[in-house]
Amino acid sequence: MNDQVQAVVTIFPSSRDDRYNAIKKLCCVECPVPSQVINSRTIGQPQKLRSVTQKIALQINCKLGGELWGVKIPTKGLMVCGIDTYHDAVQRKNSVAGFVSSVNASCTRWYSRVCCQRPGEELVNGLQLCFTASLRKFHEINHKLPDRIIIYRDGVGDGQMSTVANYEVVQLIECFKHFGQDYNPYLAVIIVQKRIHTRILARKGHGPNSELDNPPPGSILDHTITRKEWFDFFLVSQHVRQGTVSPTHYVVVHDNSNWDVDKLQCLSYKMTHLYYNWPGTVRVPAPCQYAHKLAYLVGQNIRKEPSQLLSDRLFFL
Repeated sequence: MNDQVQAVVTIFPSSRDDRYNAIKKLCCVECPVPSQVINSRTIGQPQKLRSVTQKIALQINCKLGGELWGVKIPTKGLMVCGIDTYHDAVQRKNSVAGFVSSVNASCTRWYSRVCCQRPGEELVNGLQLCFTASLRKFHEINHKLPDRIIIYRDGVGDGQMSTVANYEVVQLIECFKHFGQDYNPYLAVIIVQKRIHTRILARKGHGPNSELDNPPPGSILDHTITRKEWFDFFLVSQHVRQGTVSPTHYVVVHDNSNWDVDKLQCLSYKMTHLYYNWPGTVRVPAPCQYAHKLAYLVGQNIRKEPSQLLSDRLFFL
């Protein structure tokens, strides 16, 4: 491959992990170029060919740096980050953390880094490097540092919340010193939990004929069933056609964002619209979902840190 290659599209006759891993390792590490792997069965059905090729074309567009859609975000100088981790439960090898941050005002362009956590190492050491690199990238593109930073942290259980609040957040704040003693942006760190048993229903109608149904997307519950020791809320971001919709639990473990509650909740809902692999809303904010895809690709398939030449594109979709 030479420098003029913009993308590599590979069609496989069948689904095989070793072959997929080899292509991704080549295109993400050794010869960095956006890549798209297609299973021949996916494009082998004539009745579905049009819709399938449209989705593949959109995915390739993203991987080349395209922005498919956006939502209105009136706040200036905002950077939104997402963190998620991948743990290899079978082989018990290194854990991988994906770190994704927005680099433009509309939060439609993203910068990504990964860090590998070896046994016995602190994950936050790698996160500090990722966070510092993200701030430098933001400054490179916008010629100024962000005034307000919102970090969505996935992959944290109830028992780890105090660790994130008392240790990880402090270490991330330390990164601001690299940019001068006067740099002290507003910061909020929000833990996102989707594996919860809570279900929320809305009452439709009044009197004896009223019935319970799924609440509409964008519904928020931030009282009565929330926690005493944390500021938290439940958000329903998806519409489901059958069954009971699952809300997502947001726990704010650090907040000096100088925003009221409604703005944090509104931003969280808007972020669920910006995942380009799905035309609707997803259960978690887009940067969390991107970080999940990135950490999974590195931990499961390429098992090495991808080239930084690809870090300003969504090559991992």
